[in-house]
Amino acid sequence: MTVDNPSDPPEAAAELIALLADEGVAHFFINPGTDSAPIQEALAAARAAGTPSPRAVLCVHESIALAAAIGHHMASGRPQAVMVHVDAGTLNLGCQLHNAQRNGTPVVIFAGRTPYSSAPHVRGHRDTYIHWQQEQLDQPAVVRNYAKWHMEVPRGRELASIVRRAFQVAQSCPSGPAYVMLPREALMDPGVGALPRRLPPAIPPGPDPGALGRLAGILVAGKRVAIVTARTAADPAAAAVLGRIAELLGAPVIDQGDRANLPLGHPLHVVGDAAPLESADTVLVLDSEVPWVPSQLAPPADARVVQIDGDPVKPSMPLWSYPVELALTADTRVALVLLEQTLLRLATDELREKWAARRQAAEADIAQRRGEAIRRAASDRTEDTADAMMAALGSALPDDAVVVQEAVTNRPAVARQVLRAPGHFFDTGAPALGWALGGAFGVKLARPETPVVAICGDGSFNFGVPSAALWSAHRHGAPFVTVVLNNQSYLAS
Repeated sequence: MTVDNPSDPPEAAAELIALLADEGVAHFFINPGTDSAPIQEALAAARAAGTPSPRAVLCVHESIALAAAIGHHMASGRPQAVMVHVDAGTLNLGCQLHNAQRNGTPVVIFAGRTPYSSAPHVRGHRDTYIHWQQEQLDQPAVVRNYAKWHMEVPRGRELASIVRRAFQVAQSCPSGPAYVMLPREALMDPGVGALPRRLPPAIPPGPDPGALGRLAGILVAGKRVAIVTARTAADPAAAAVLGRIAELLGAPVIDQGDRANLPLGHPLHVVGDAAPLESADTVLVLDSEVPWVPSQLAPPADARVVQIDGDPVKPSMPLWSYPVELALTADTRVALVLLEQTLLRLATDELREKWAARRQAAEADIAQRRGEAIRRAASDRTEDTADAMMAALGSALPDDAVVVQEAVTNRPAVARQVLRAPGHFFDTGAPALGWALGGAFGVKLARPETPVVAICGDGSFNFGVPSAALWSAHRHGAPFVTVVLNNQSYLAS
């Protein structure tokens, strides 16, 4: 980085680093190229000067950079930033872009863009043959299905306002990736000098009071209520509230396993099994993209289905036709607190007596299923090998260990046997394989004092670019344990 006159604004690249720090980015996951030199120089200058800056994390494959950002957000709740090289690096993000979208990861992906000018007097001009080859007609087309928003920085003085906007969009509900293209000339242009104020993300909506009352009435009228959730405990504080609602209604909670969604050992926690759906007459769906697979197991056709979700309609999924009678767009944690209060107001002595009996029956059924899981763990049958292995792992793990899961075929065995507290179990809940190794790396960076274990199938291990993931983990002092459940096949085969 050079500044001809100390009173001149710094290069835009230096402002980018200051902006990342101000937005709360702790680690900047970078796979460098010809476009990233100004950013790397700015990072080095900030570190030398002792000014706030994120830690630069070198990733030798782009998919590891984004997988790590996903994992870091799960563990820290912070917004994330990734830097890749032009169109080629964007393409190499691959499946992790899909995972970031479906997981709702608030990440700003910065990608270089071939310089516009070939004039030698223009700083950052084209100076190698690849600057012609890597220019595409529509570079953002690669991400358009997956990113919430995209923008190119045309000049250095526009960078700060565009970056502020990118973080606002990425973090606003429903959160997800934003994509910003950075021509090298713009990075080497002067910036604005004084950073613009942060643009805070929109506060997630609370539920409409009237609609929440209707939803509570439907739950109260139900005789066999079941709750389905995938990632309500993305905010671990929501787990306790959900547990109390389940206890009040006597409703089993079918945990789809993207997070640990109930307090550890909760007697209404159903893992690795969705059987309670089959007899439910009322279903509450929370933060689930696929509540059930109709051809495999579903509630009765006349069951009443209600939903609370920050993104209930799922417009990014062309076909999503679950028979939801009442859907509330709301921050689930806030909605659950208000729902609990509403249910307590409606709870007559007669209702409490019915709910208590229902709870007792549900807990007995779940305990019986848990007994089956214990029998599997002690079995010597070939088909129970994964359960036995996961039970041994679960008993050996320290209480504070975090599990990053991508076992795929053996996912039910992991769910049954490796029981963790909220905030200590992470799965993207998305089908694009190859996340767990990079994800575990990101979790470890976010929680350096916490033991981290990645559980993979052999397929997802290979898709995870293990040489790149393990290199980065070693390089940055972020060790984790990897367990590979090698069934020597893909689920599809």
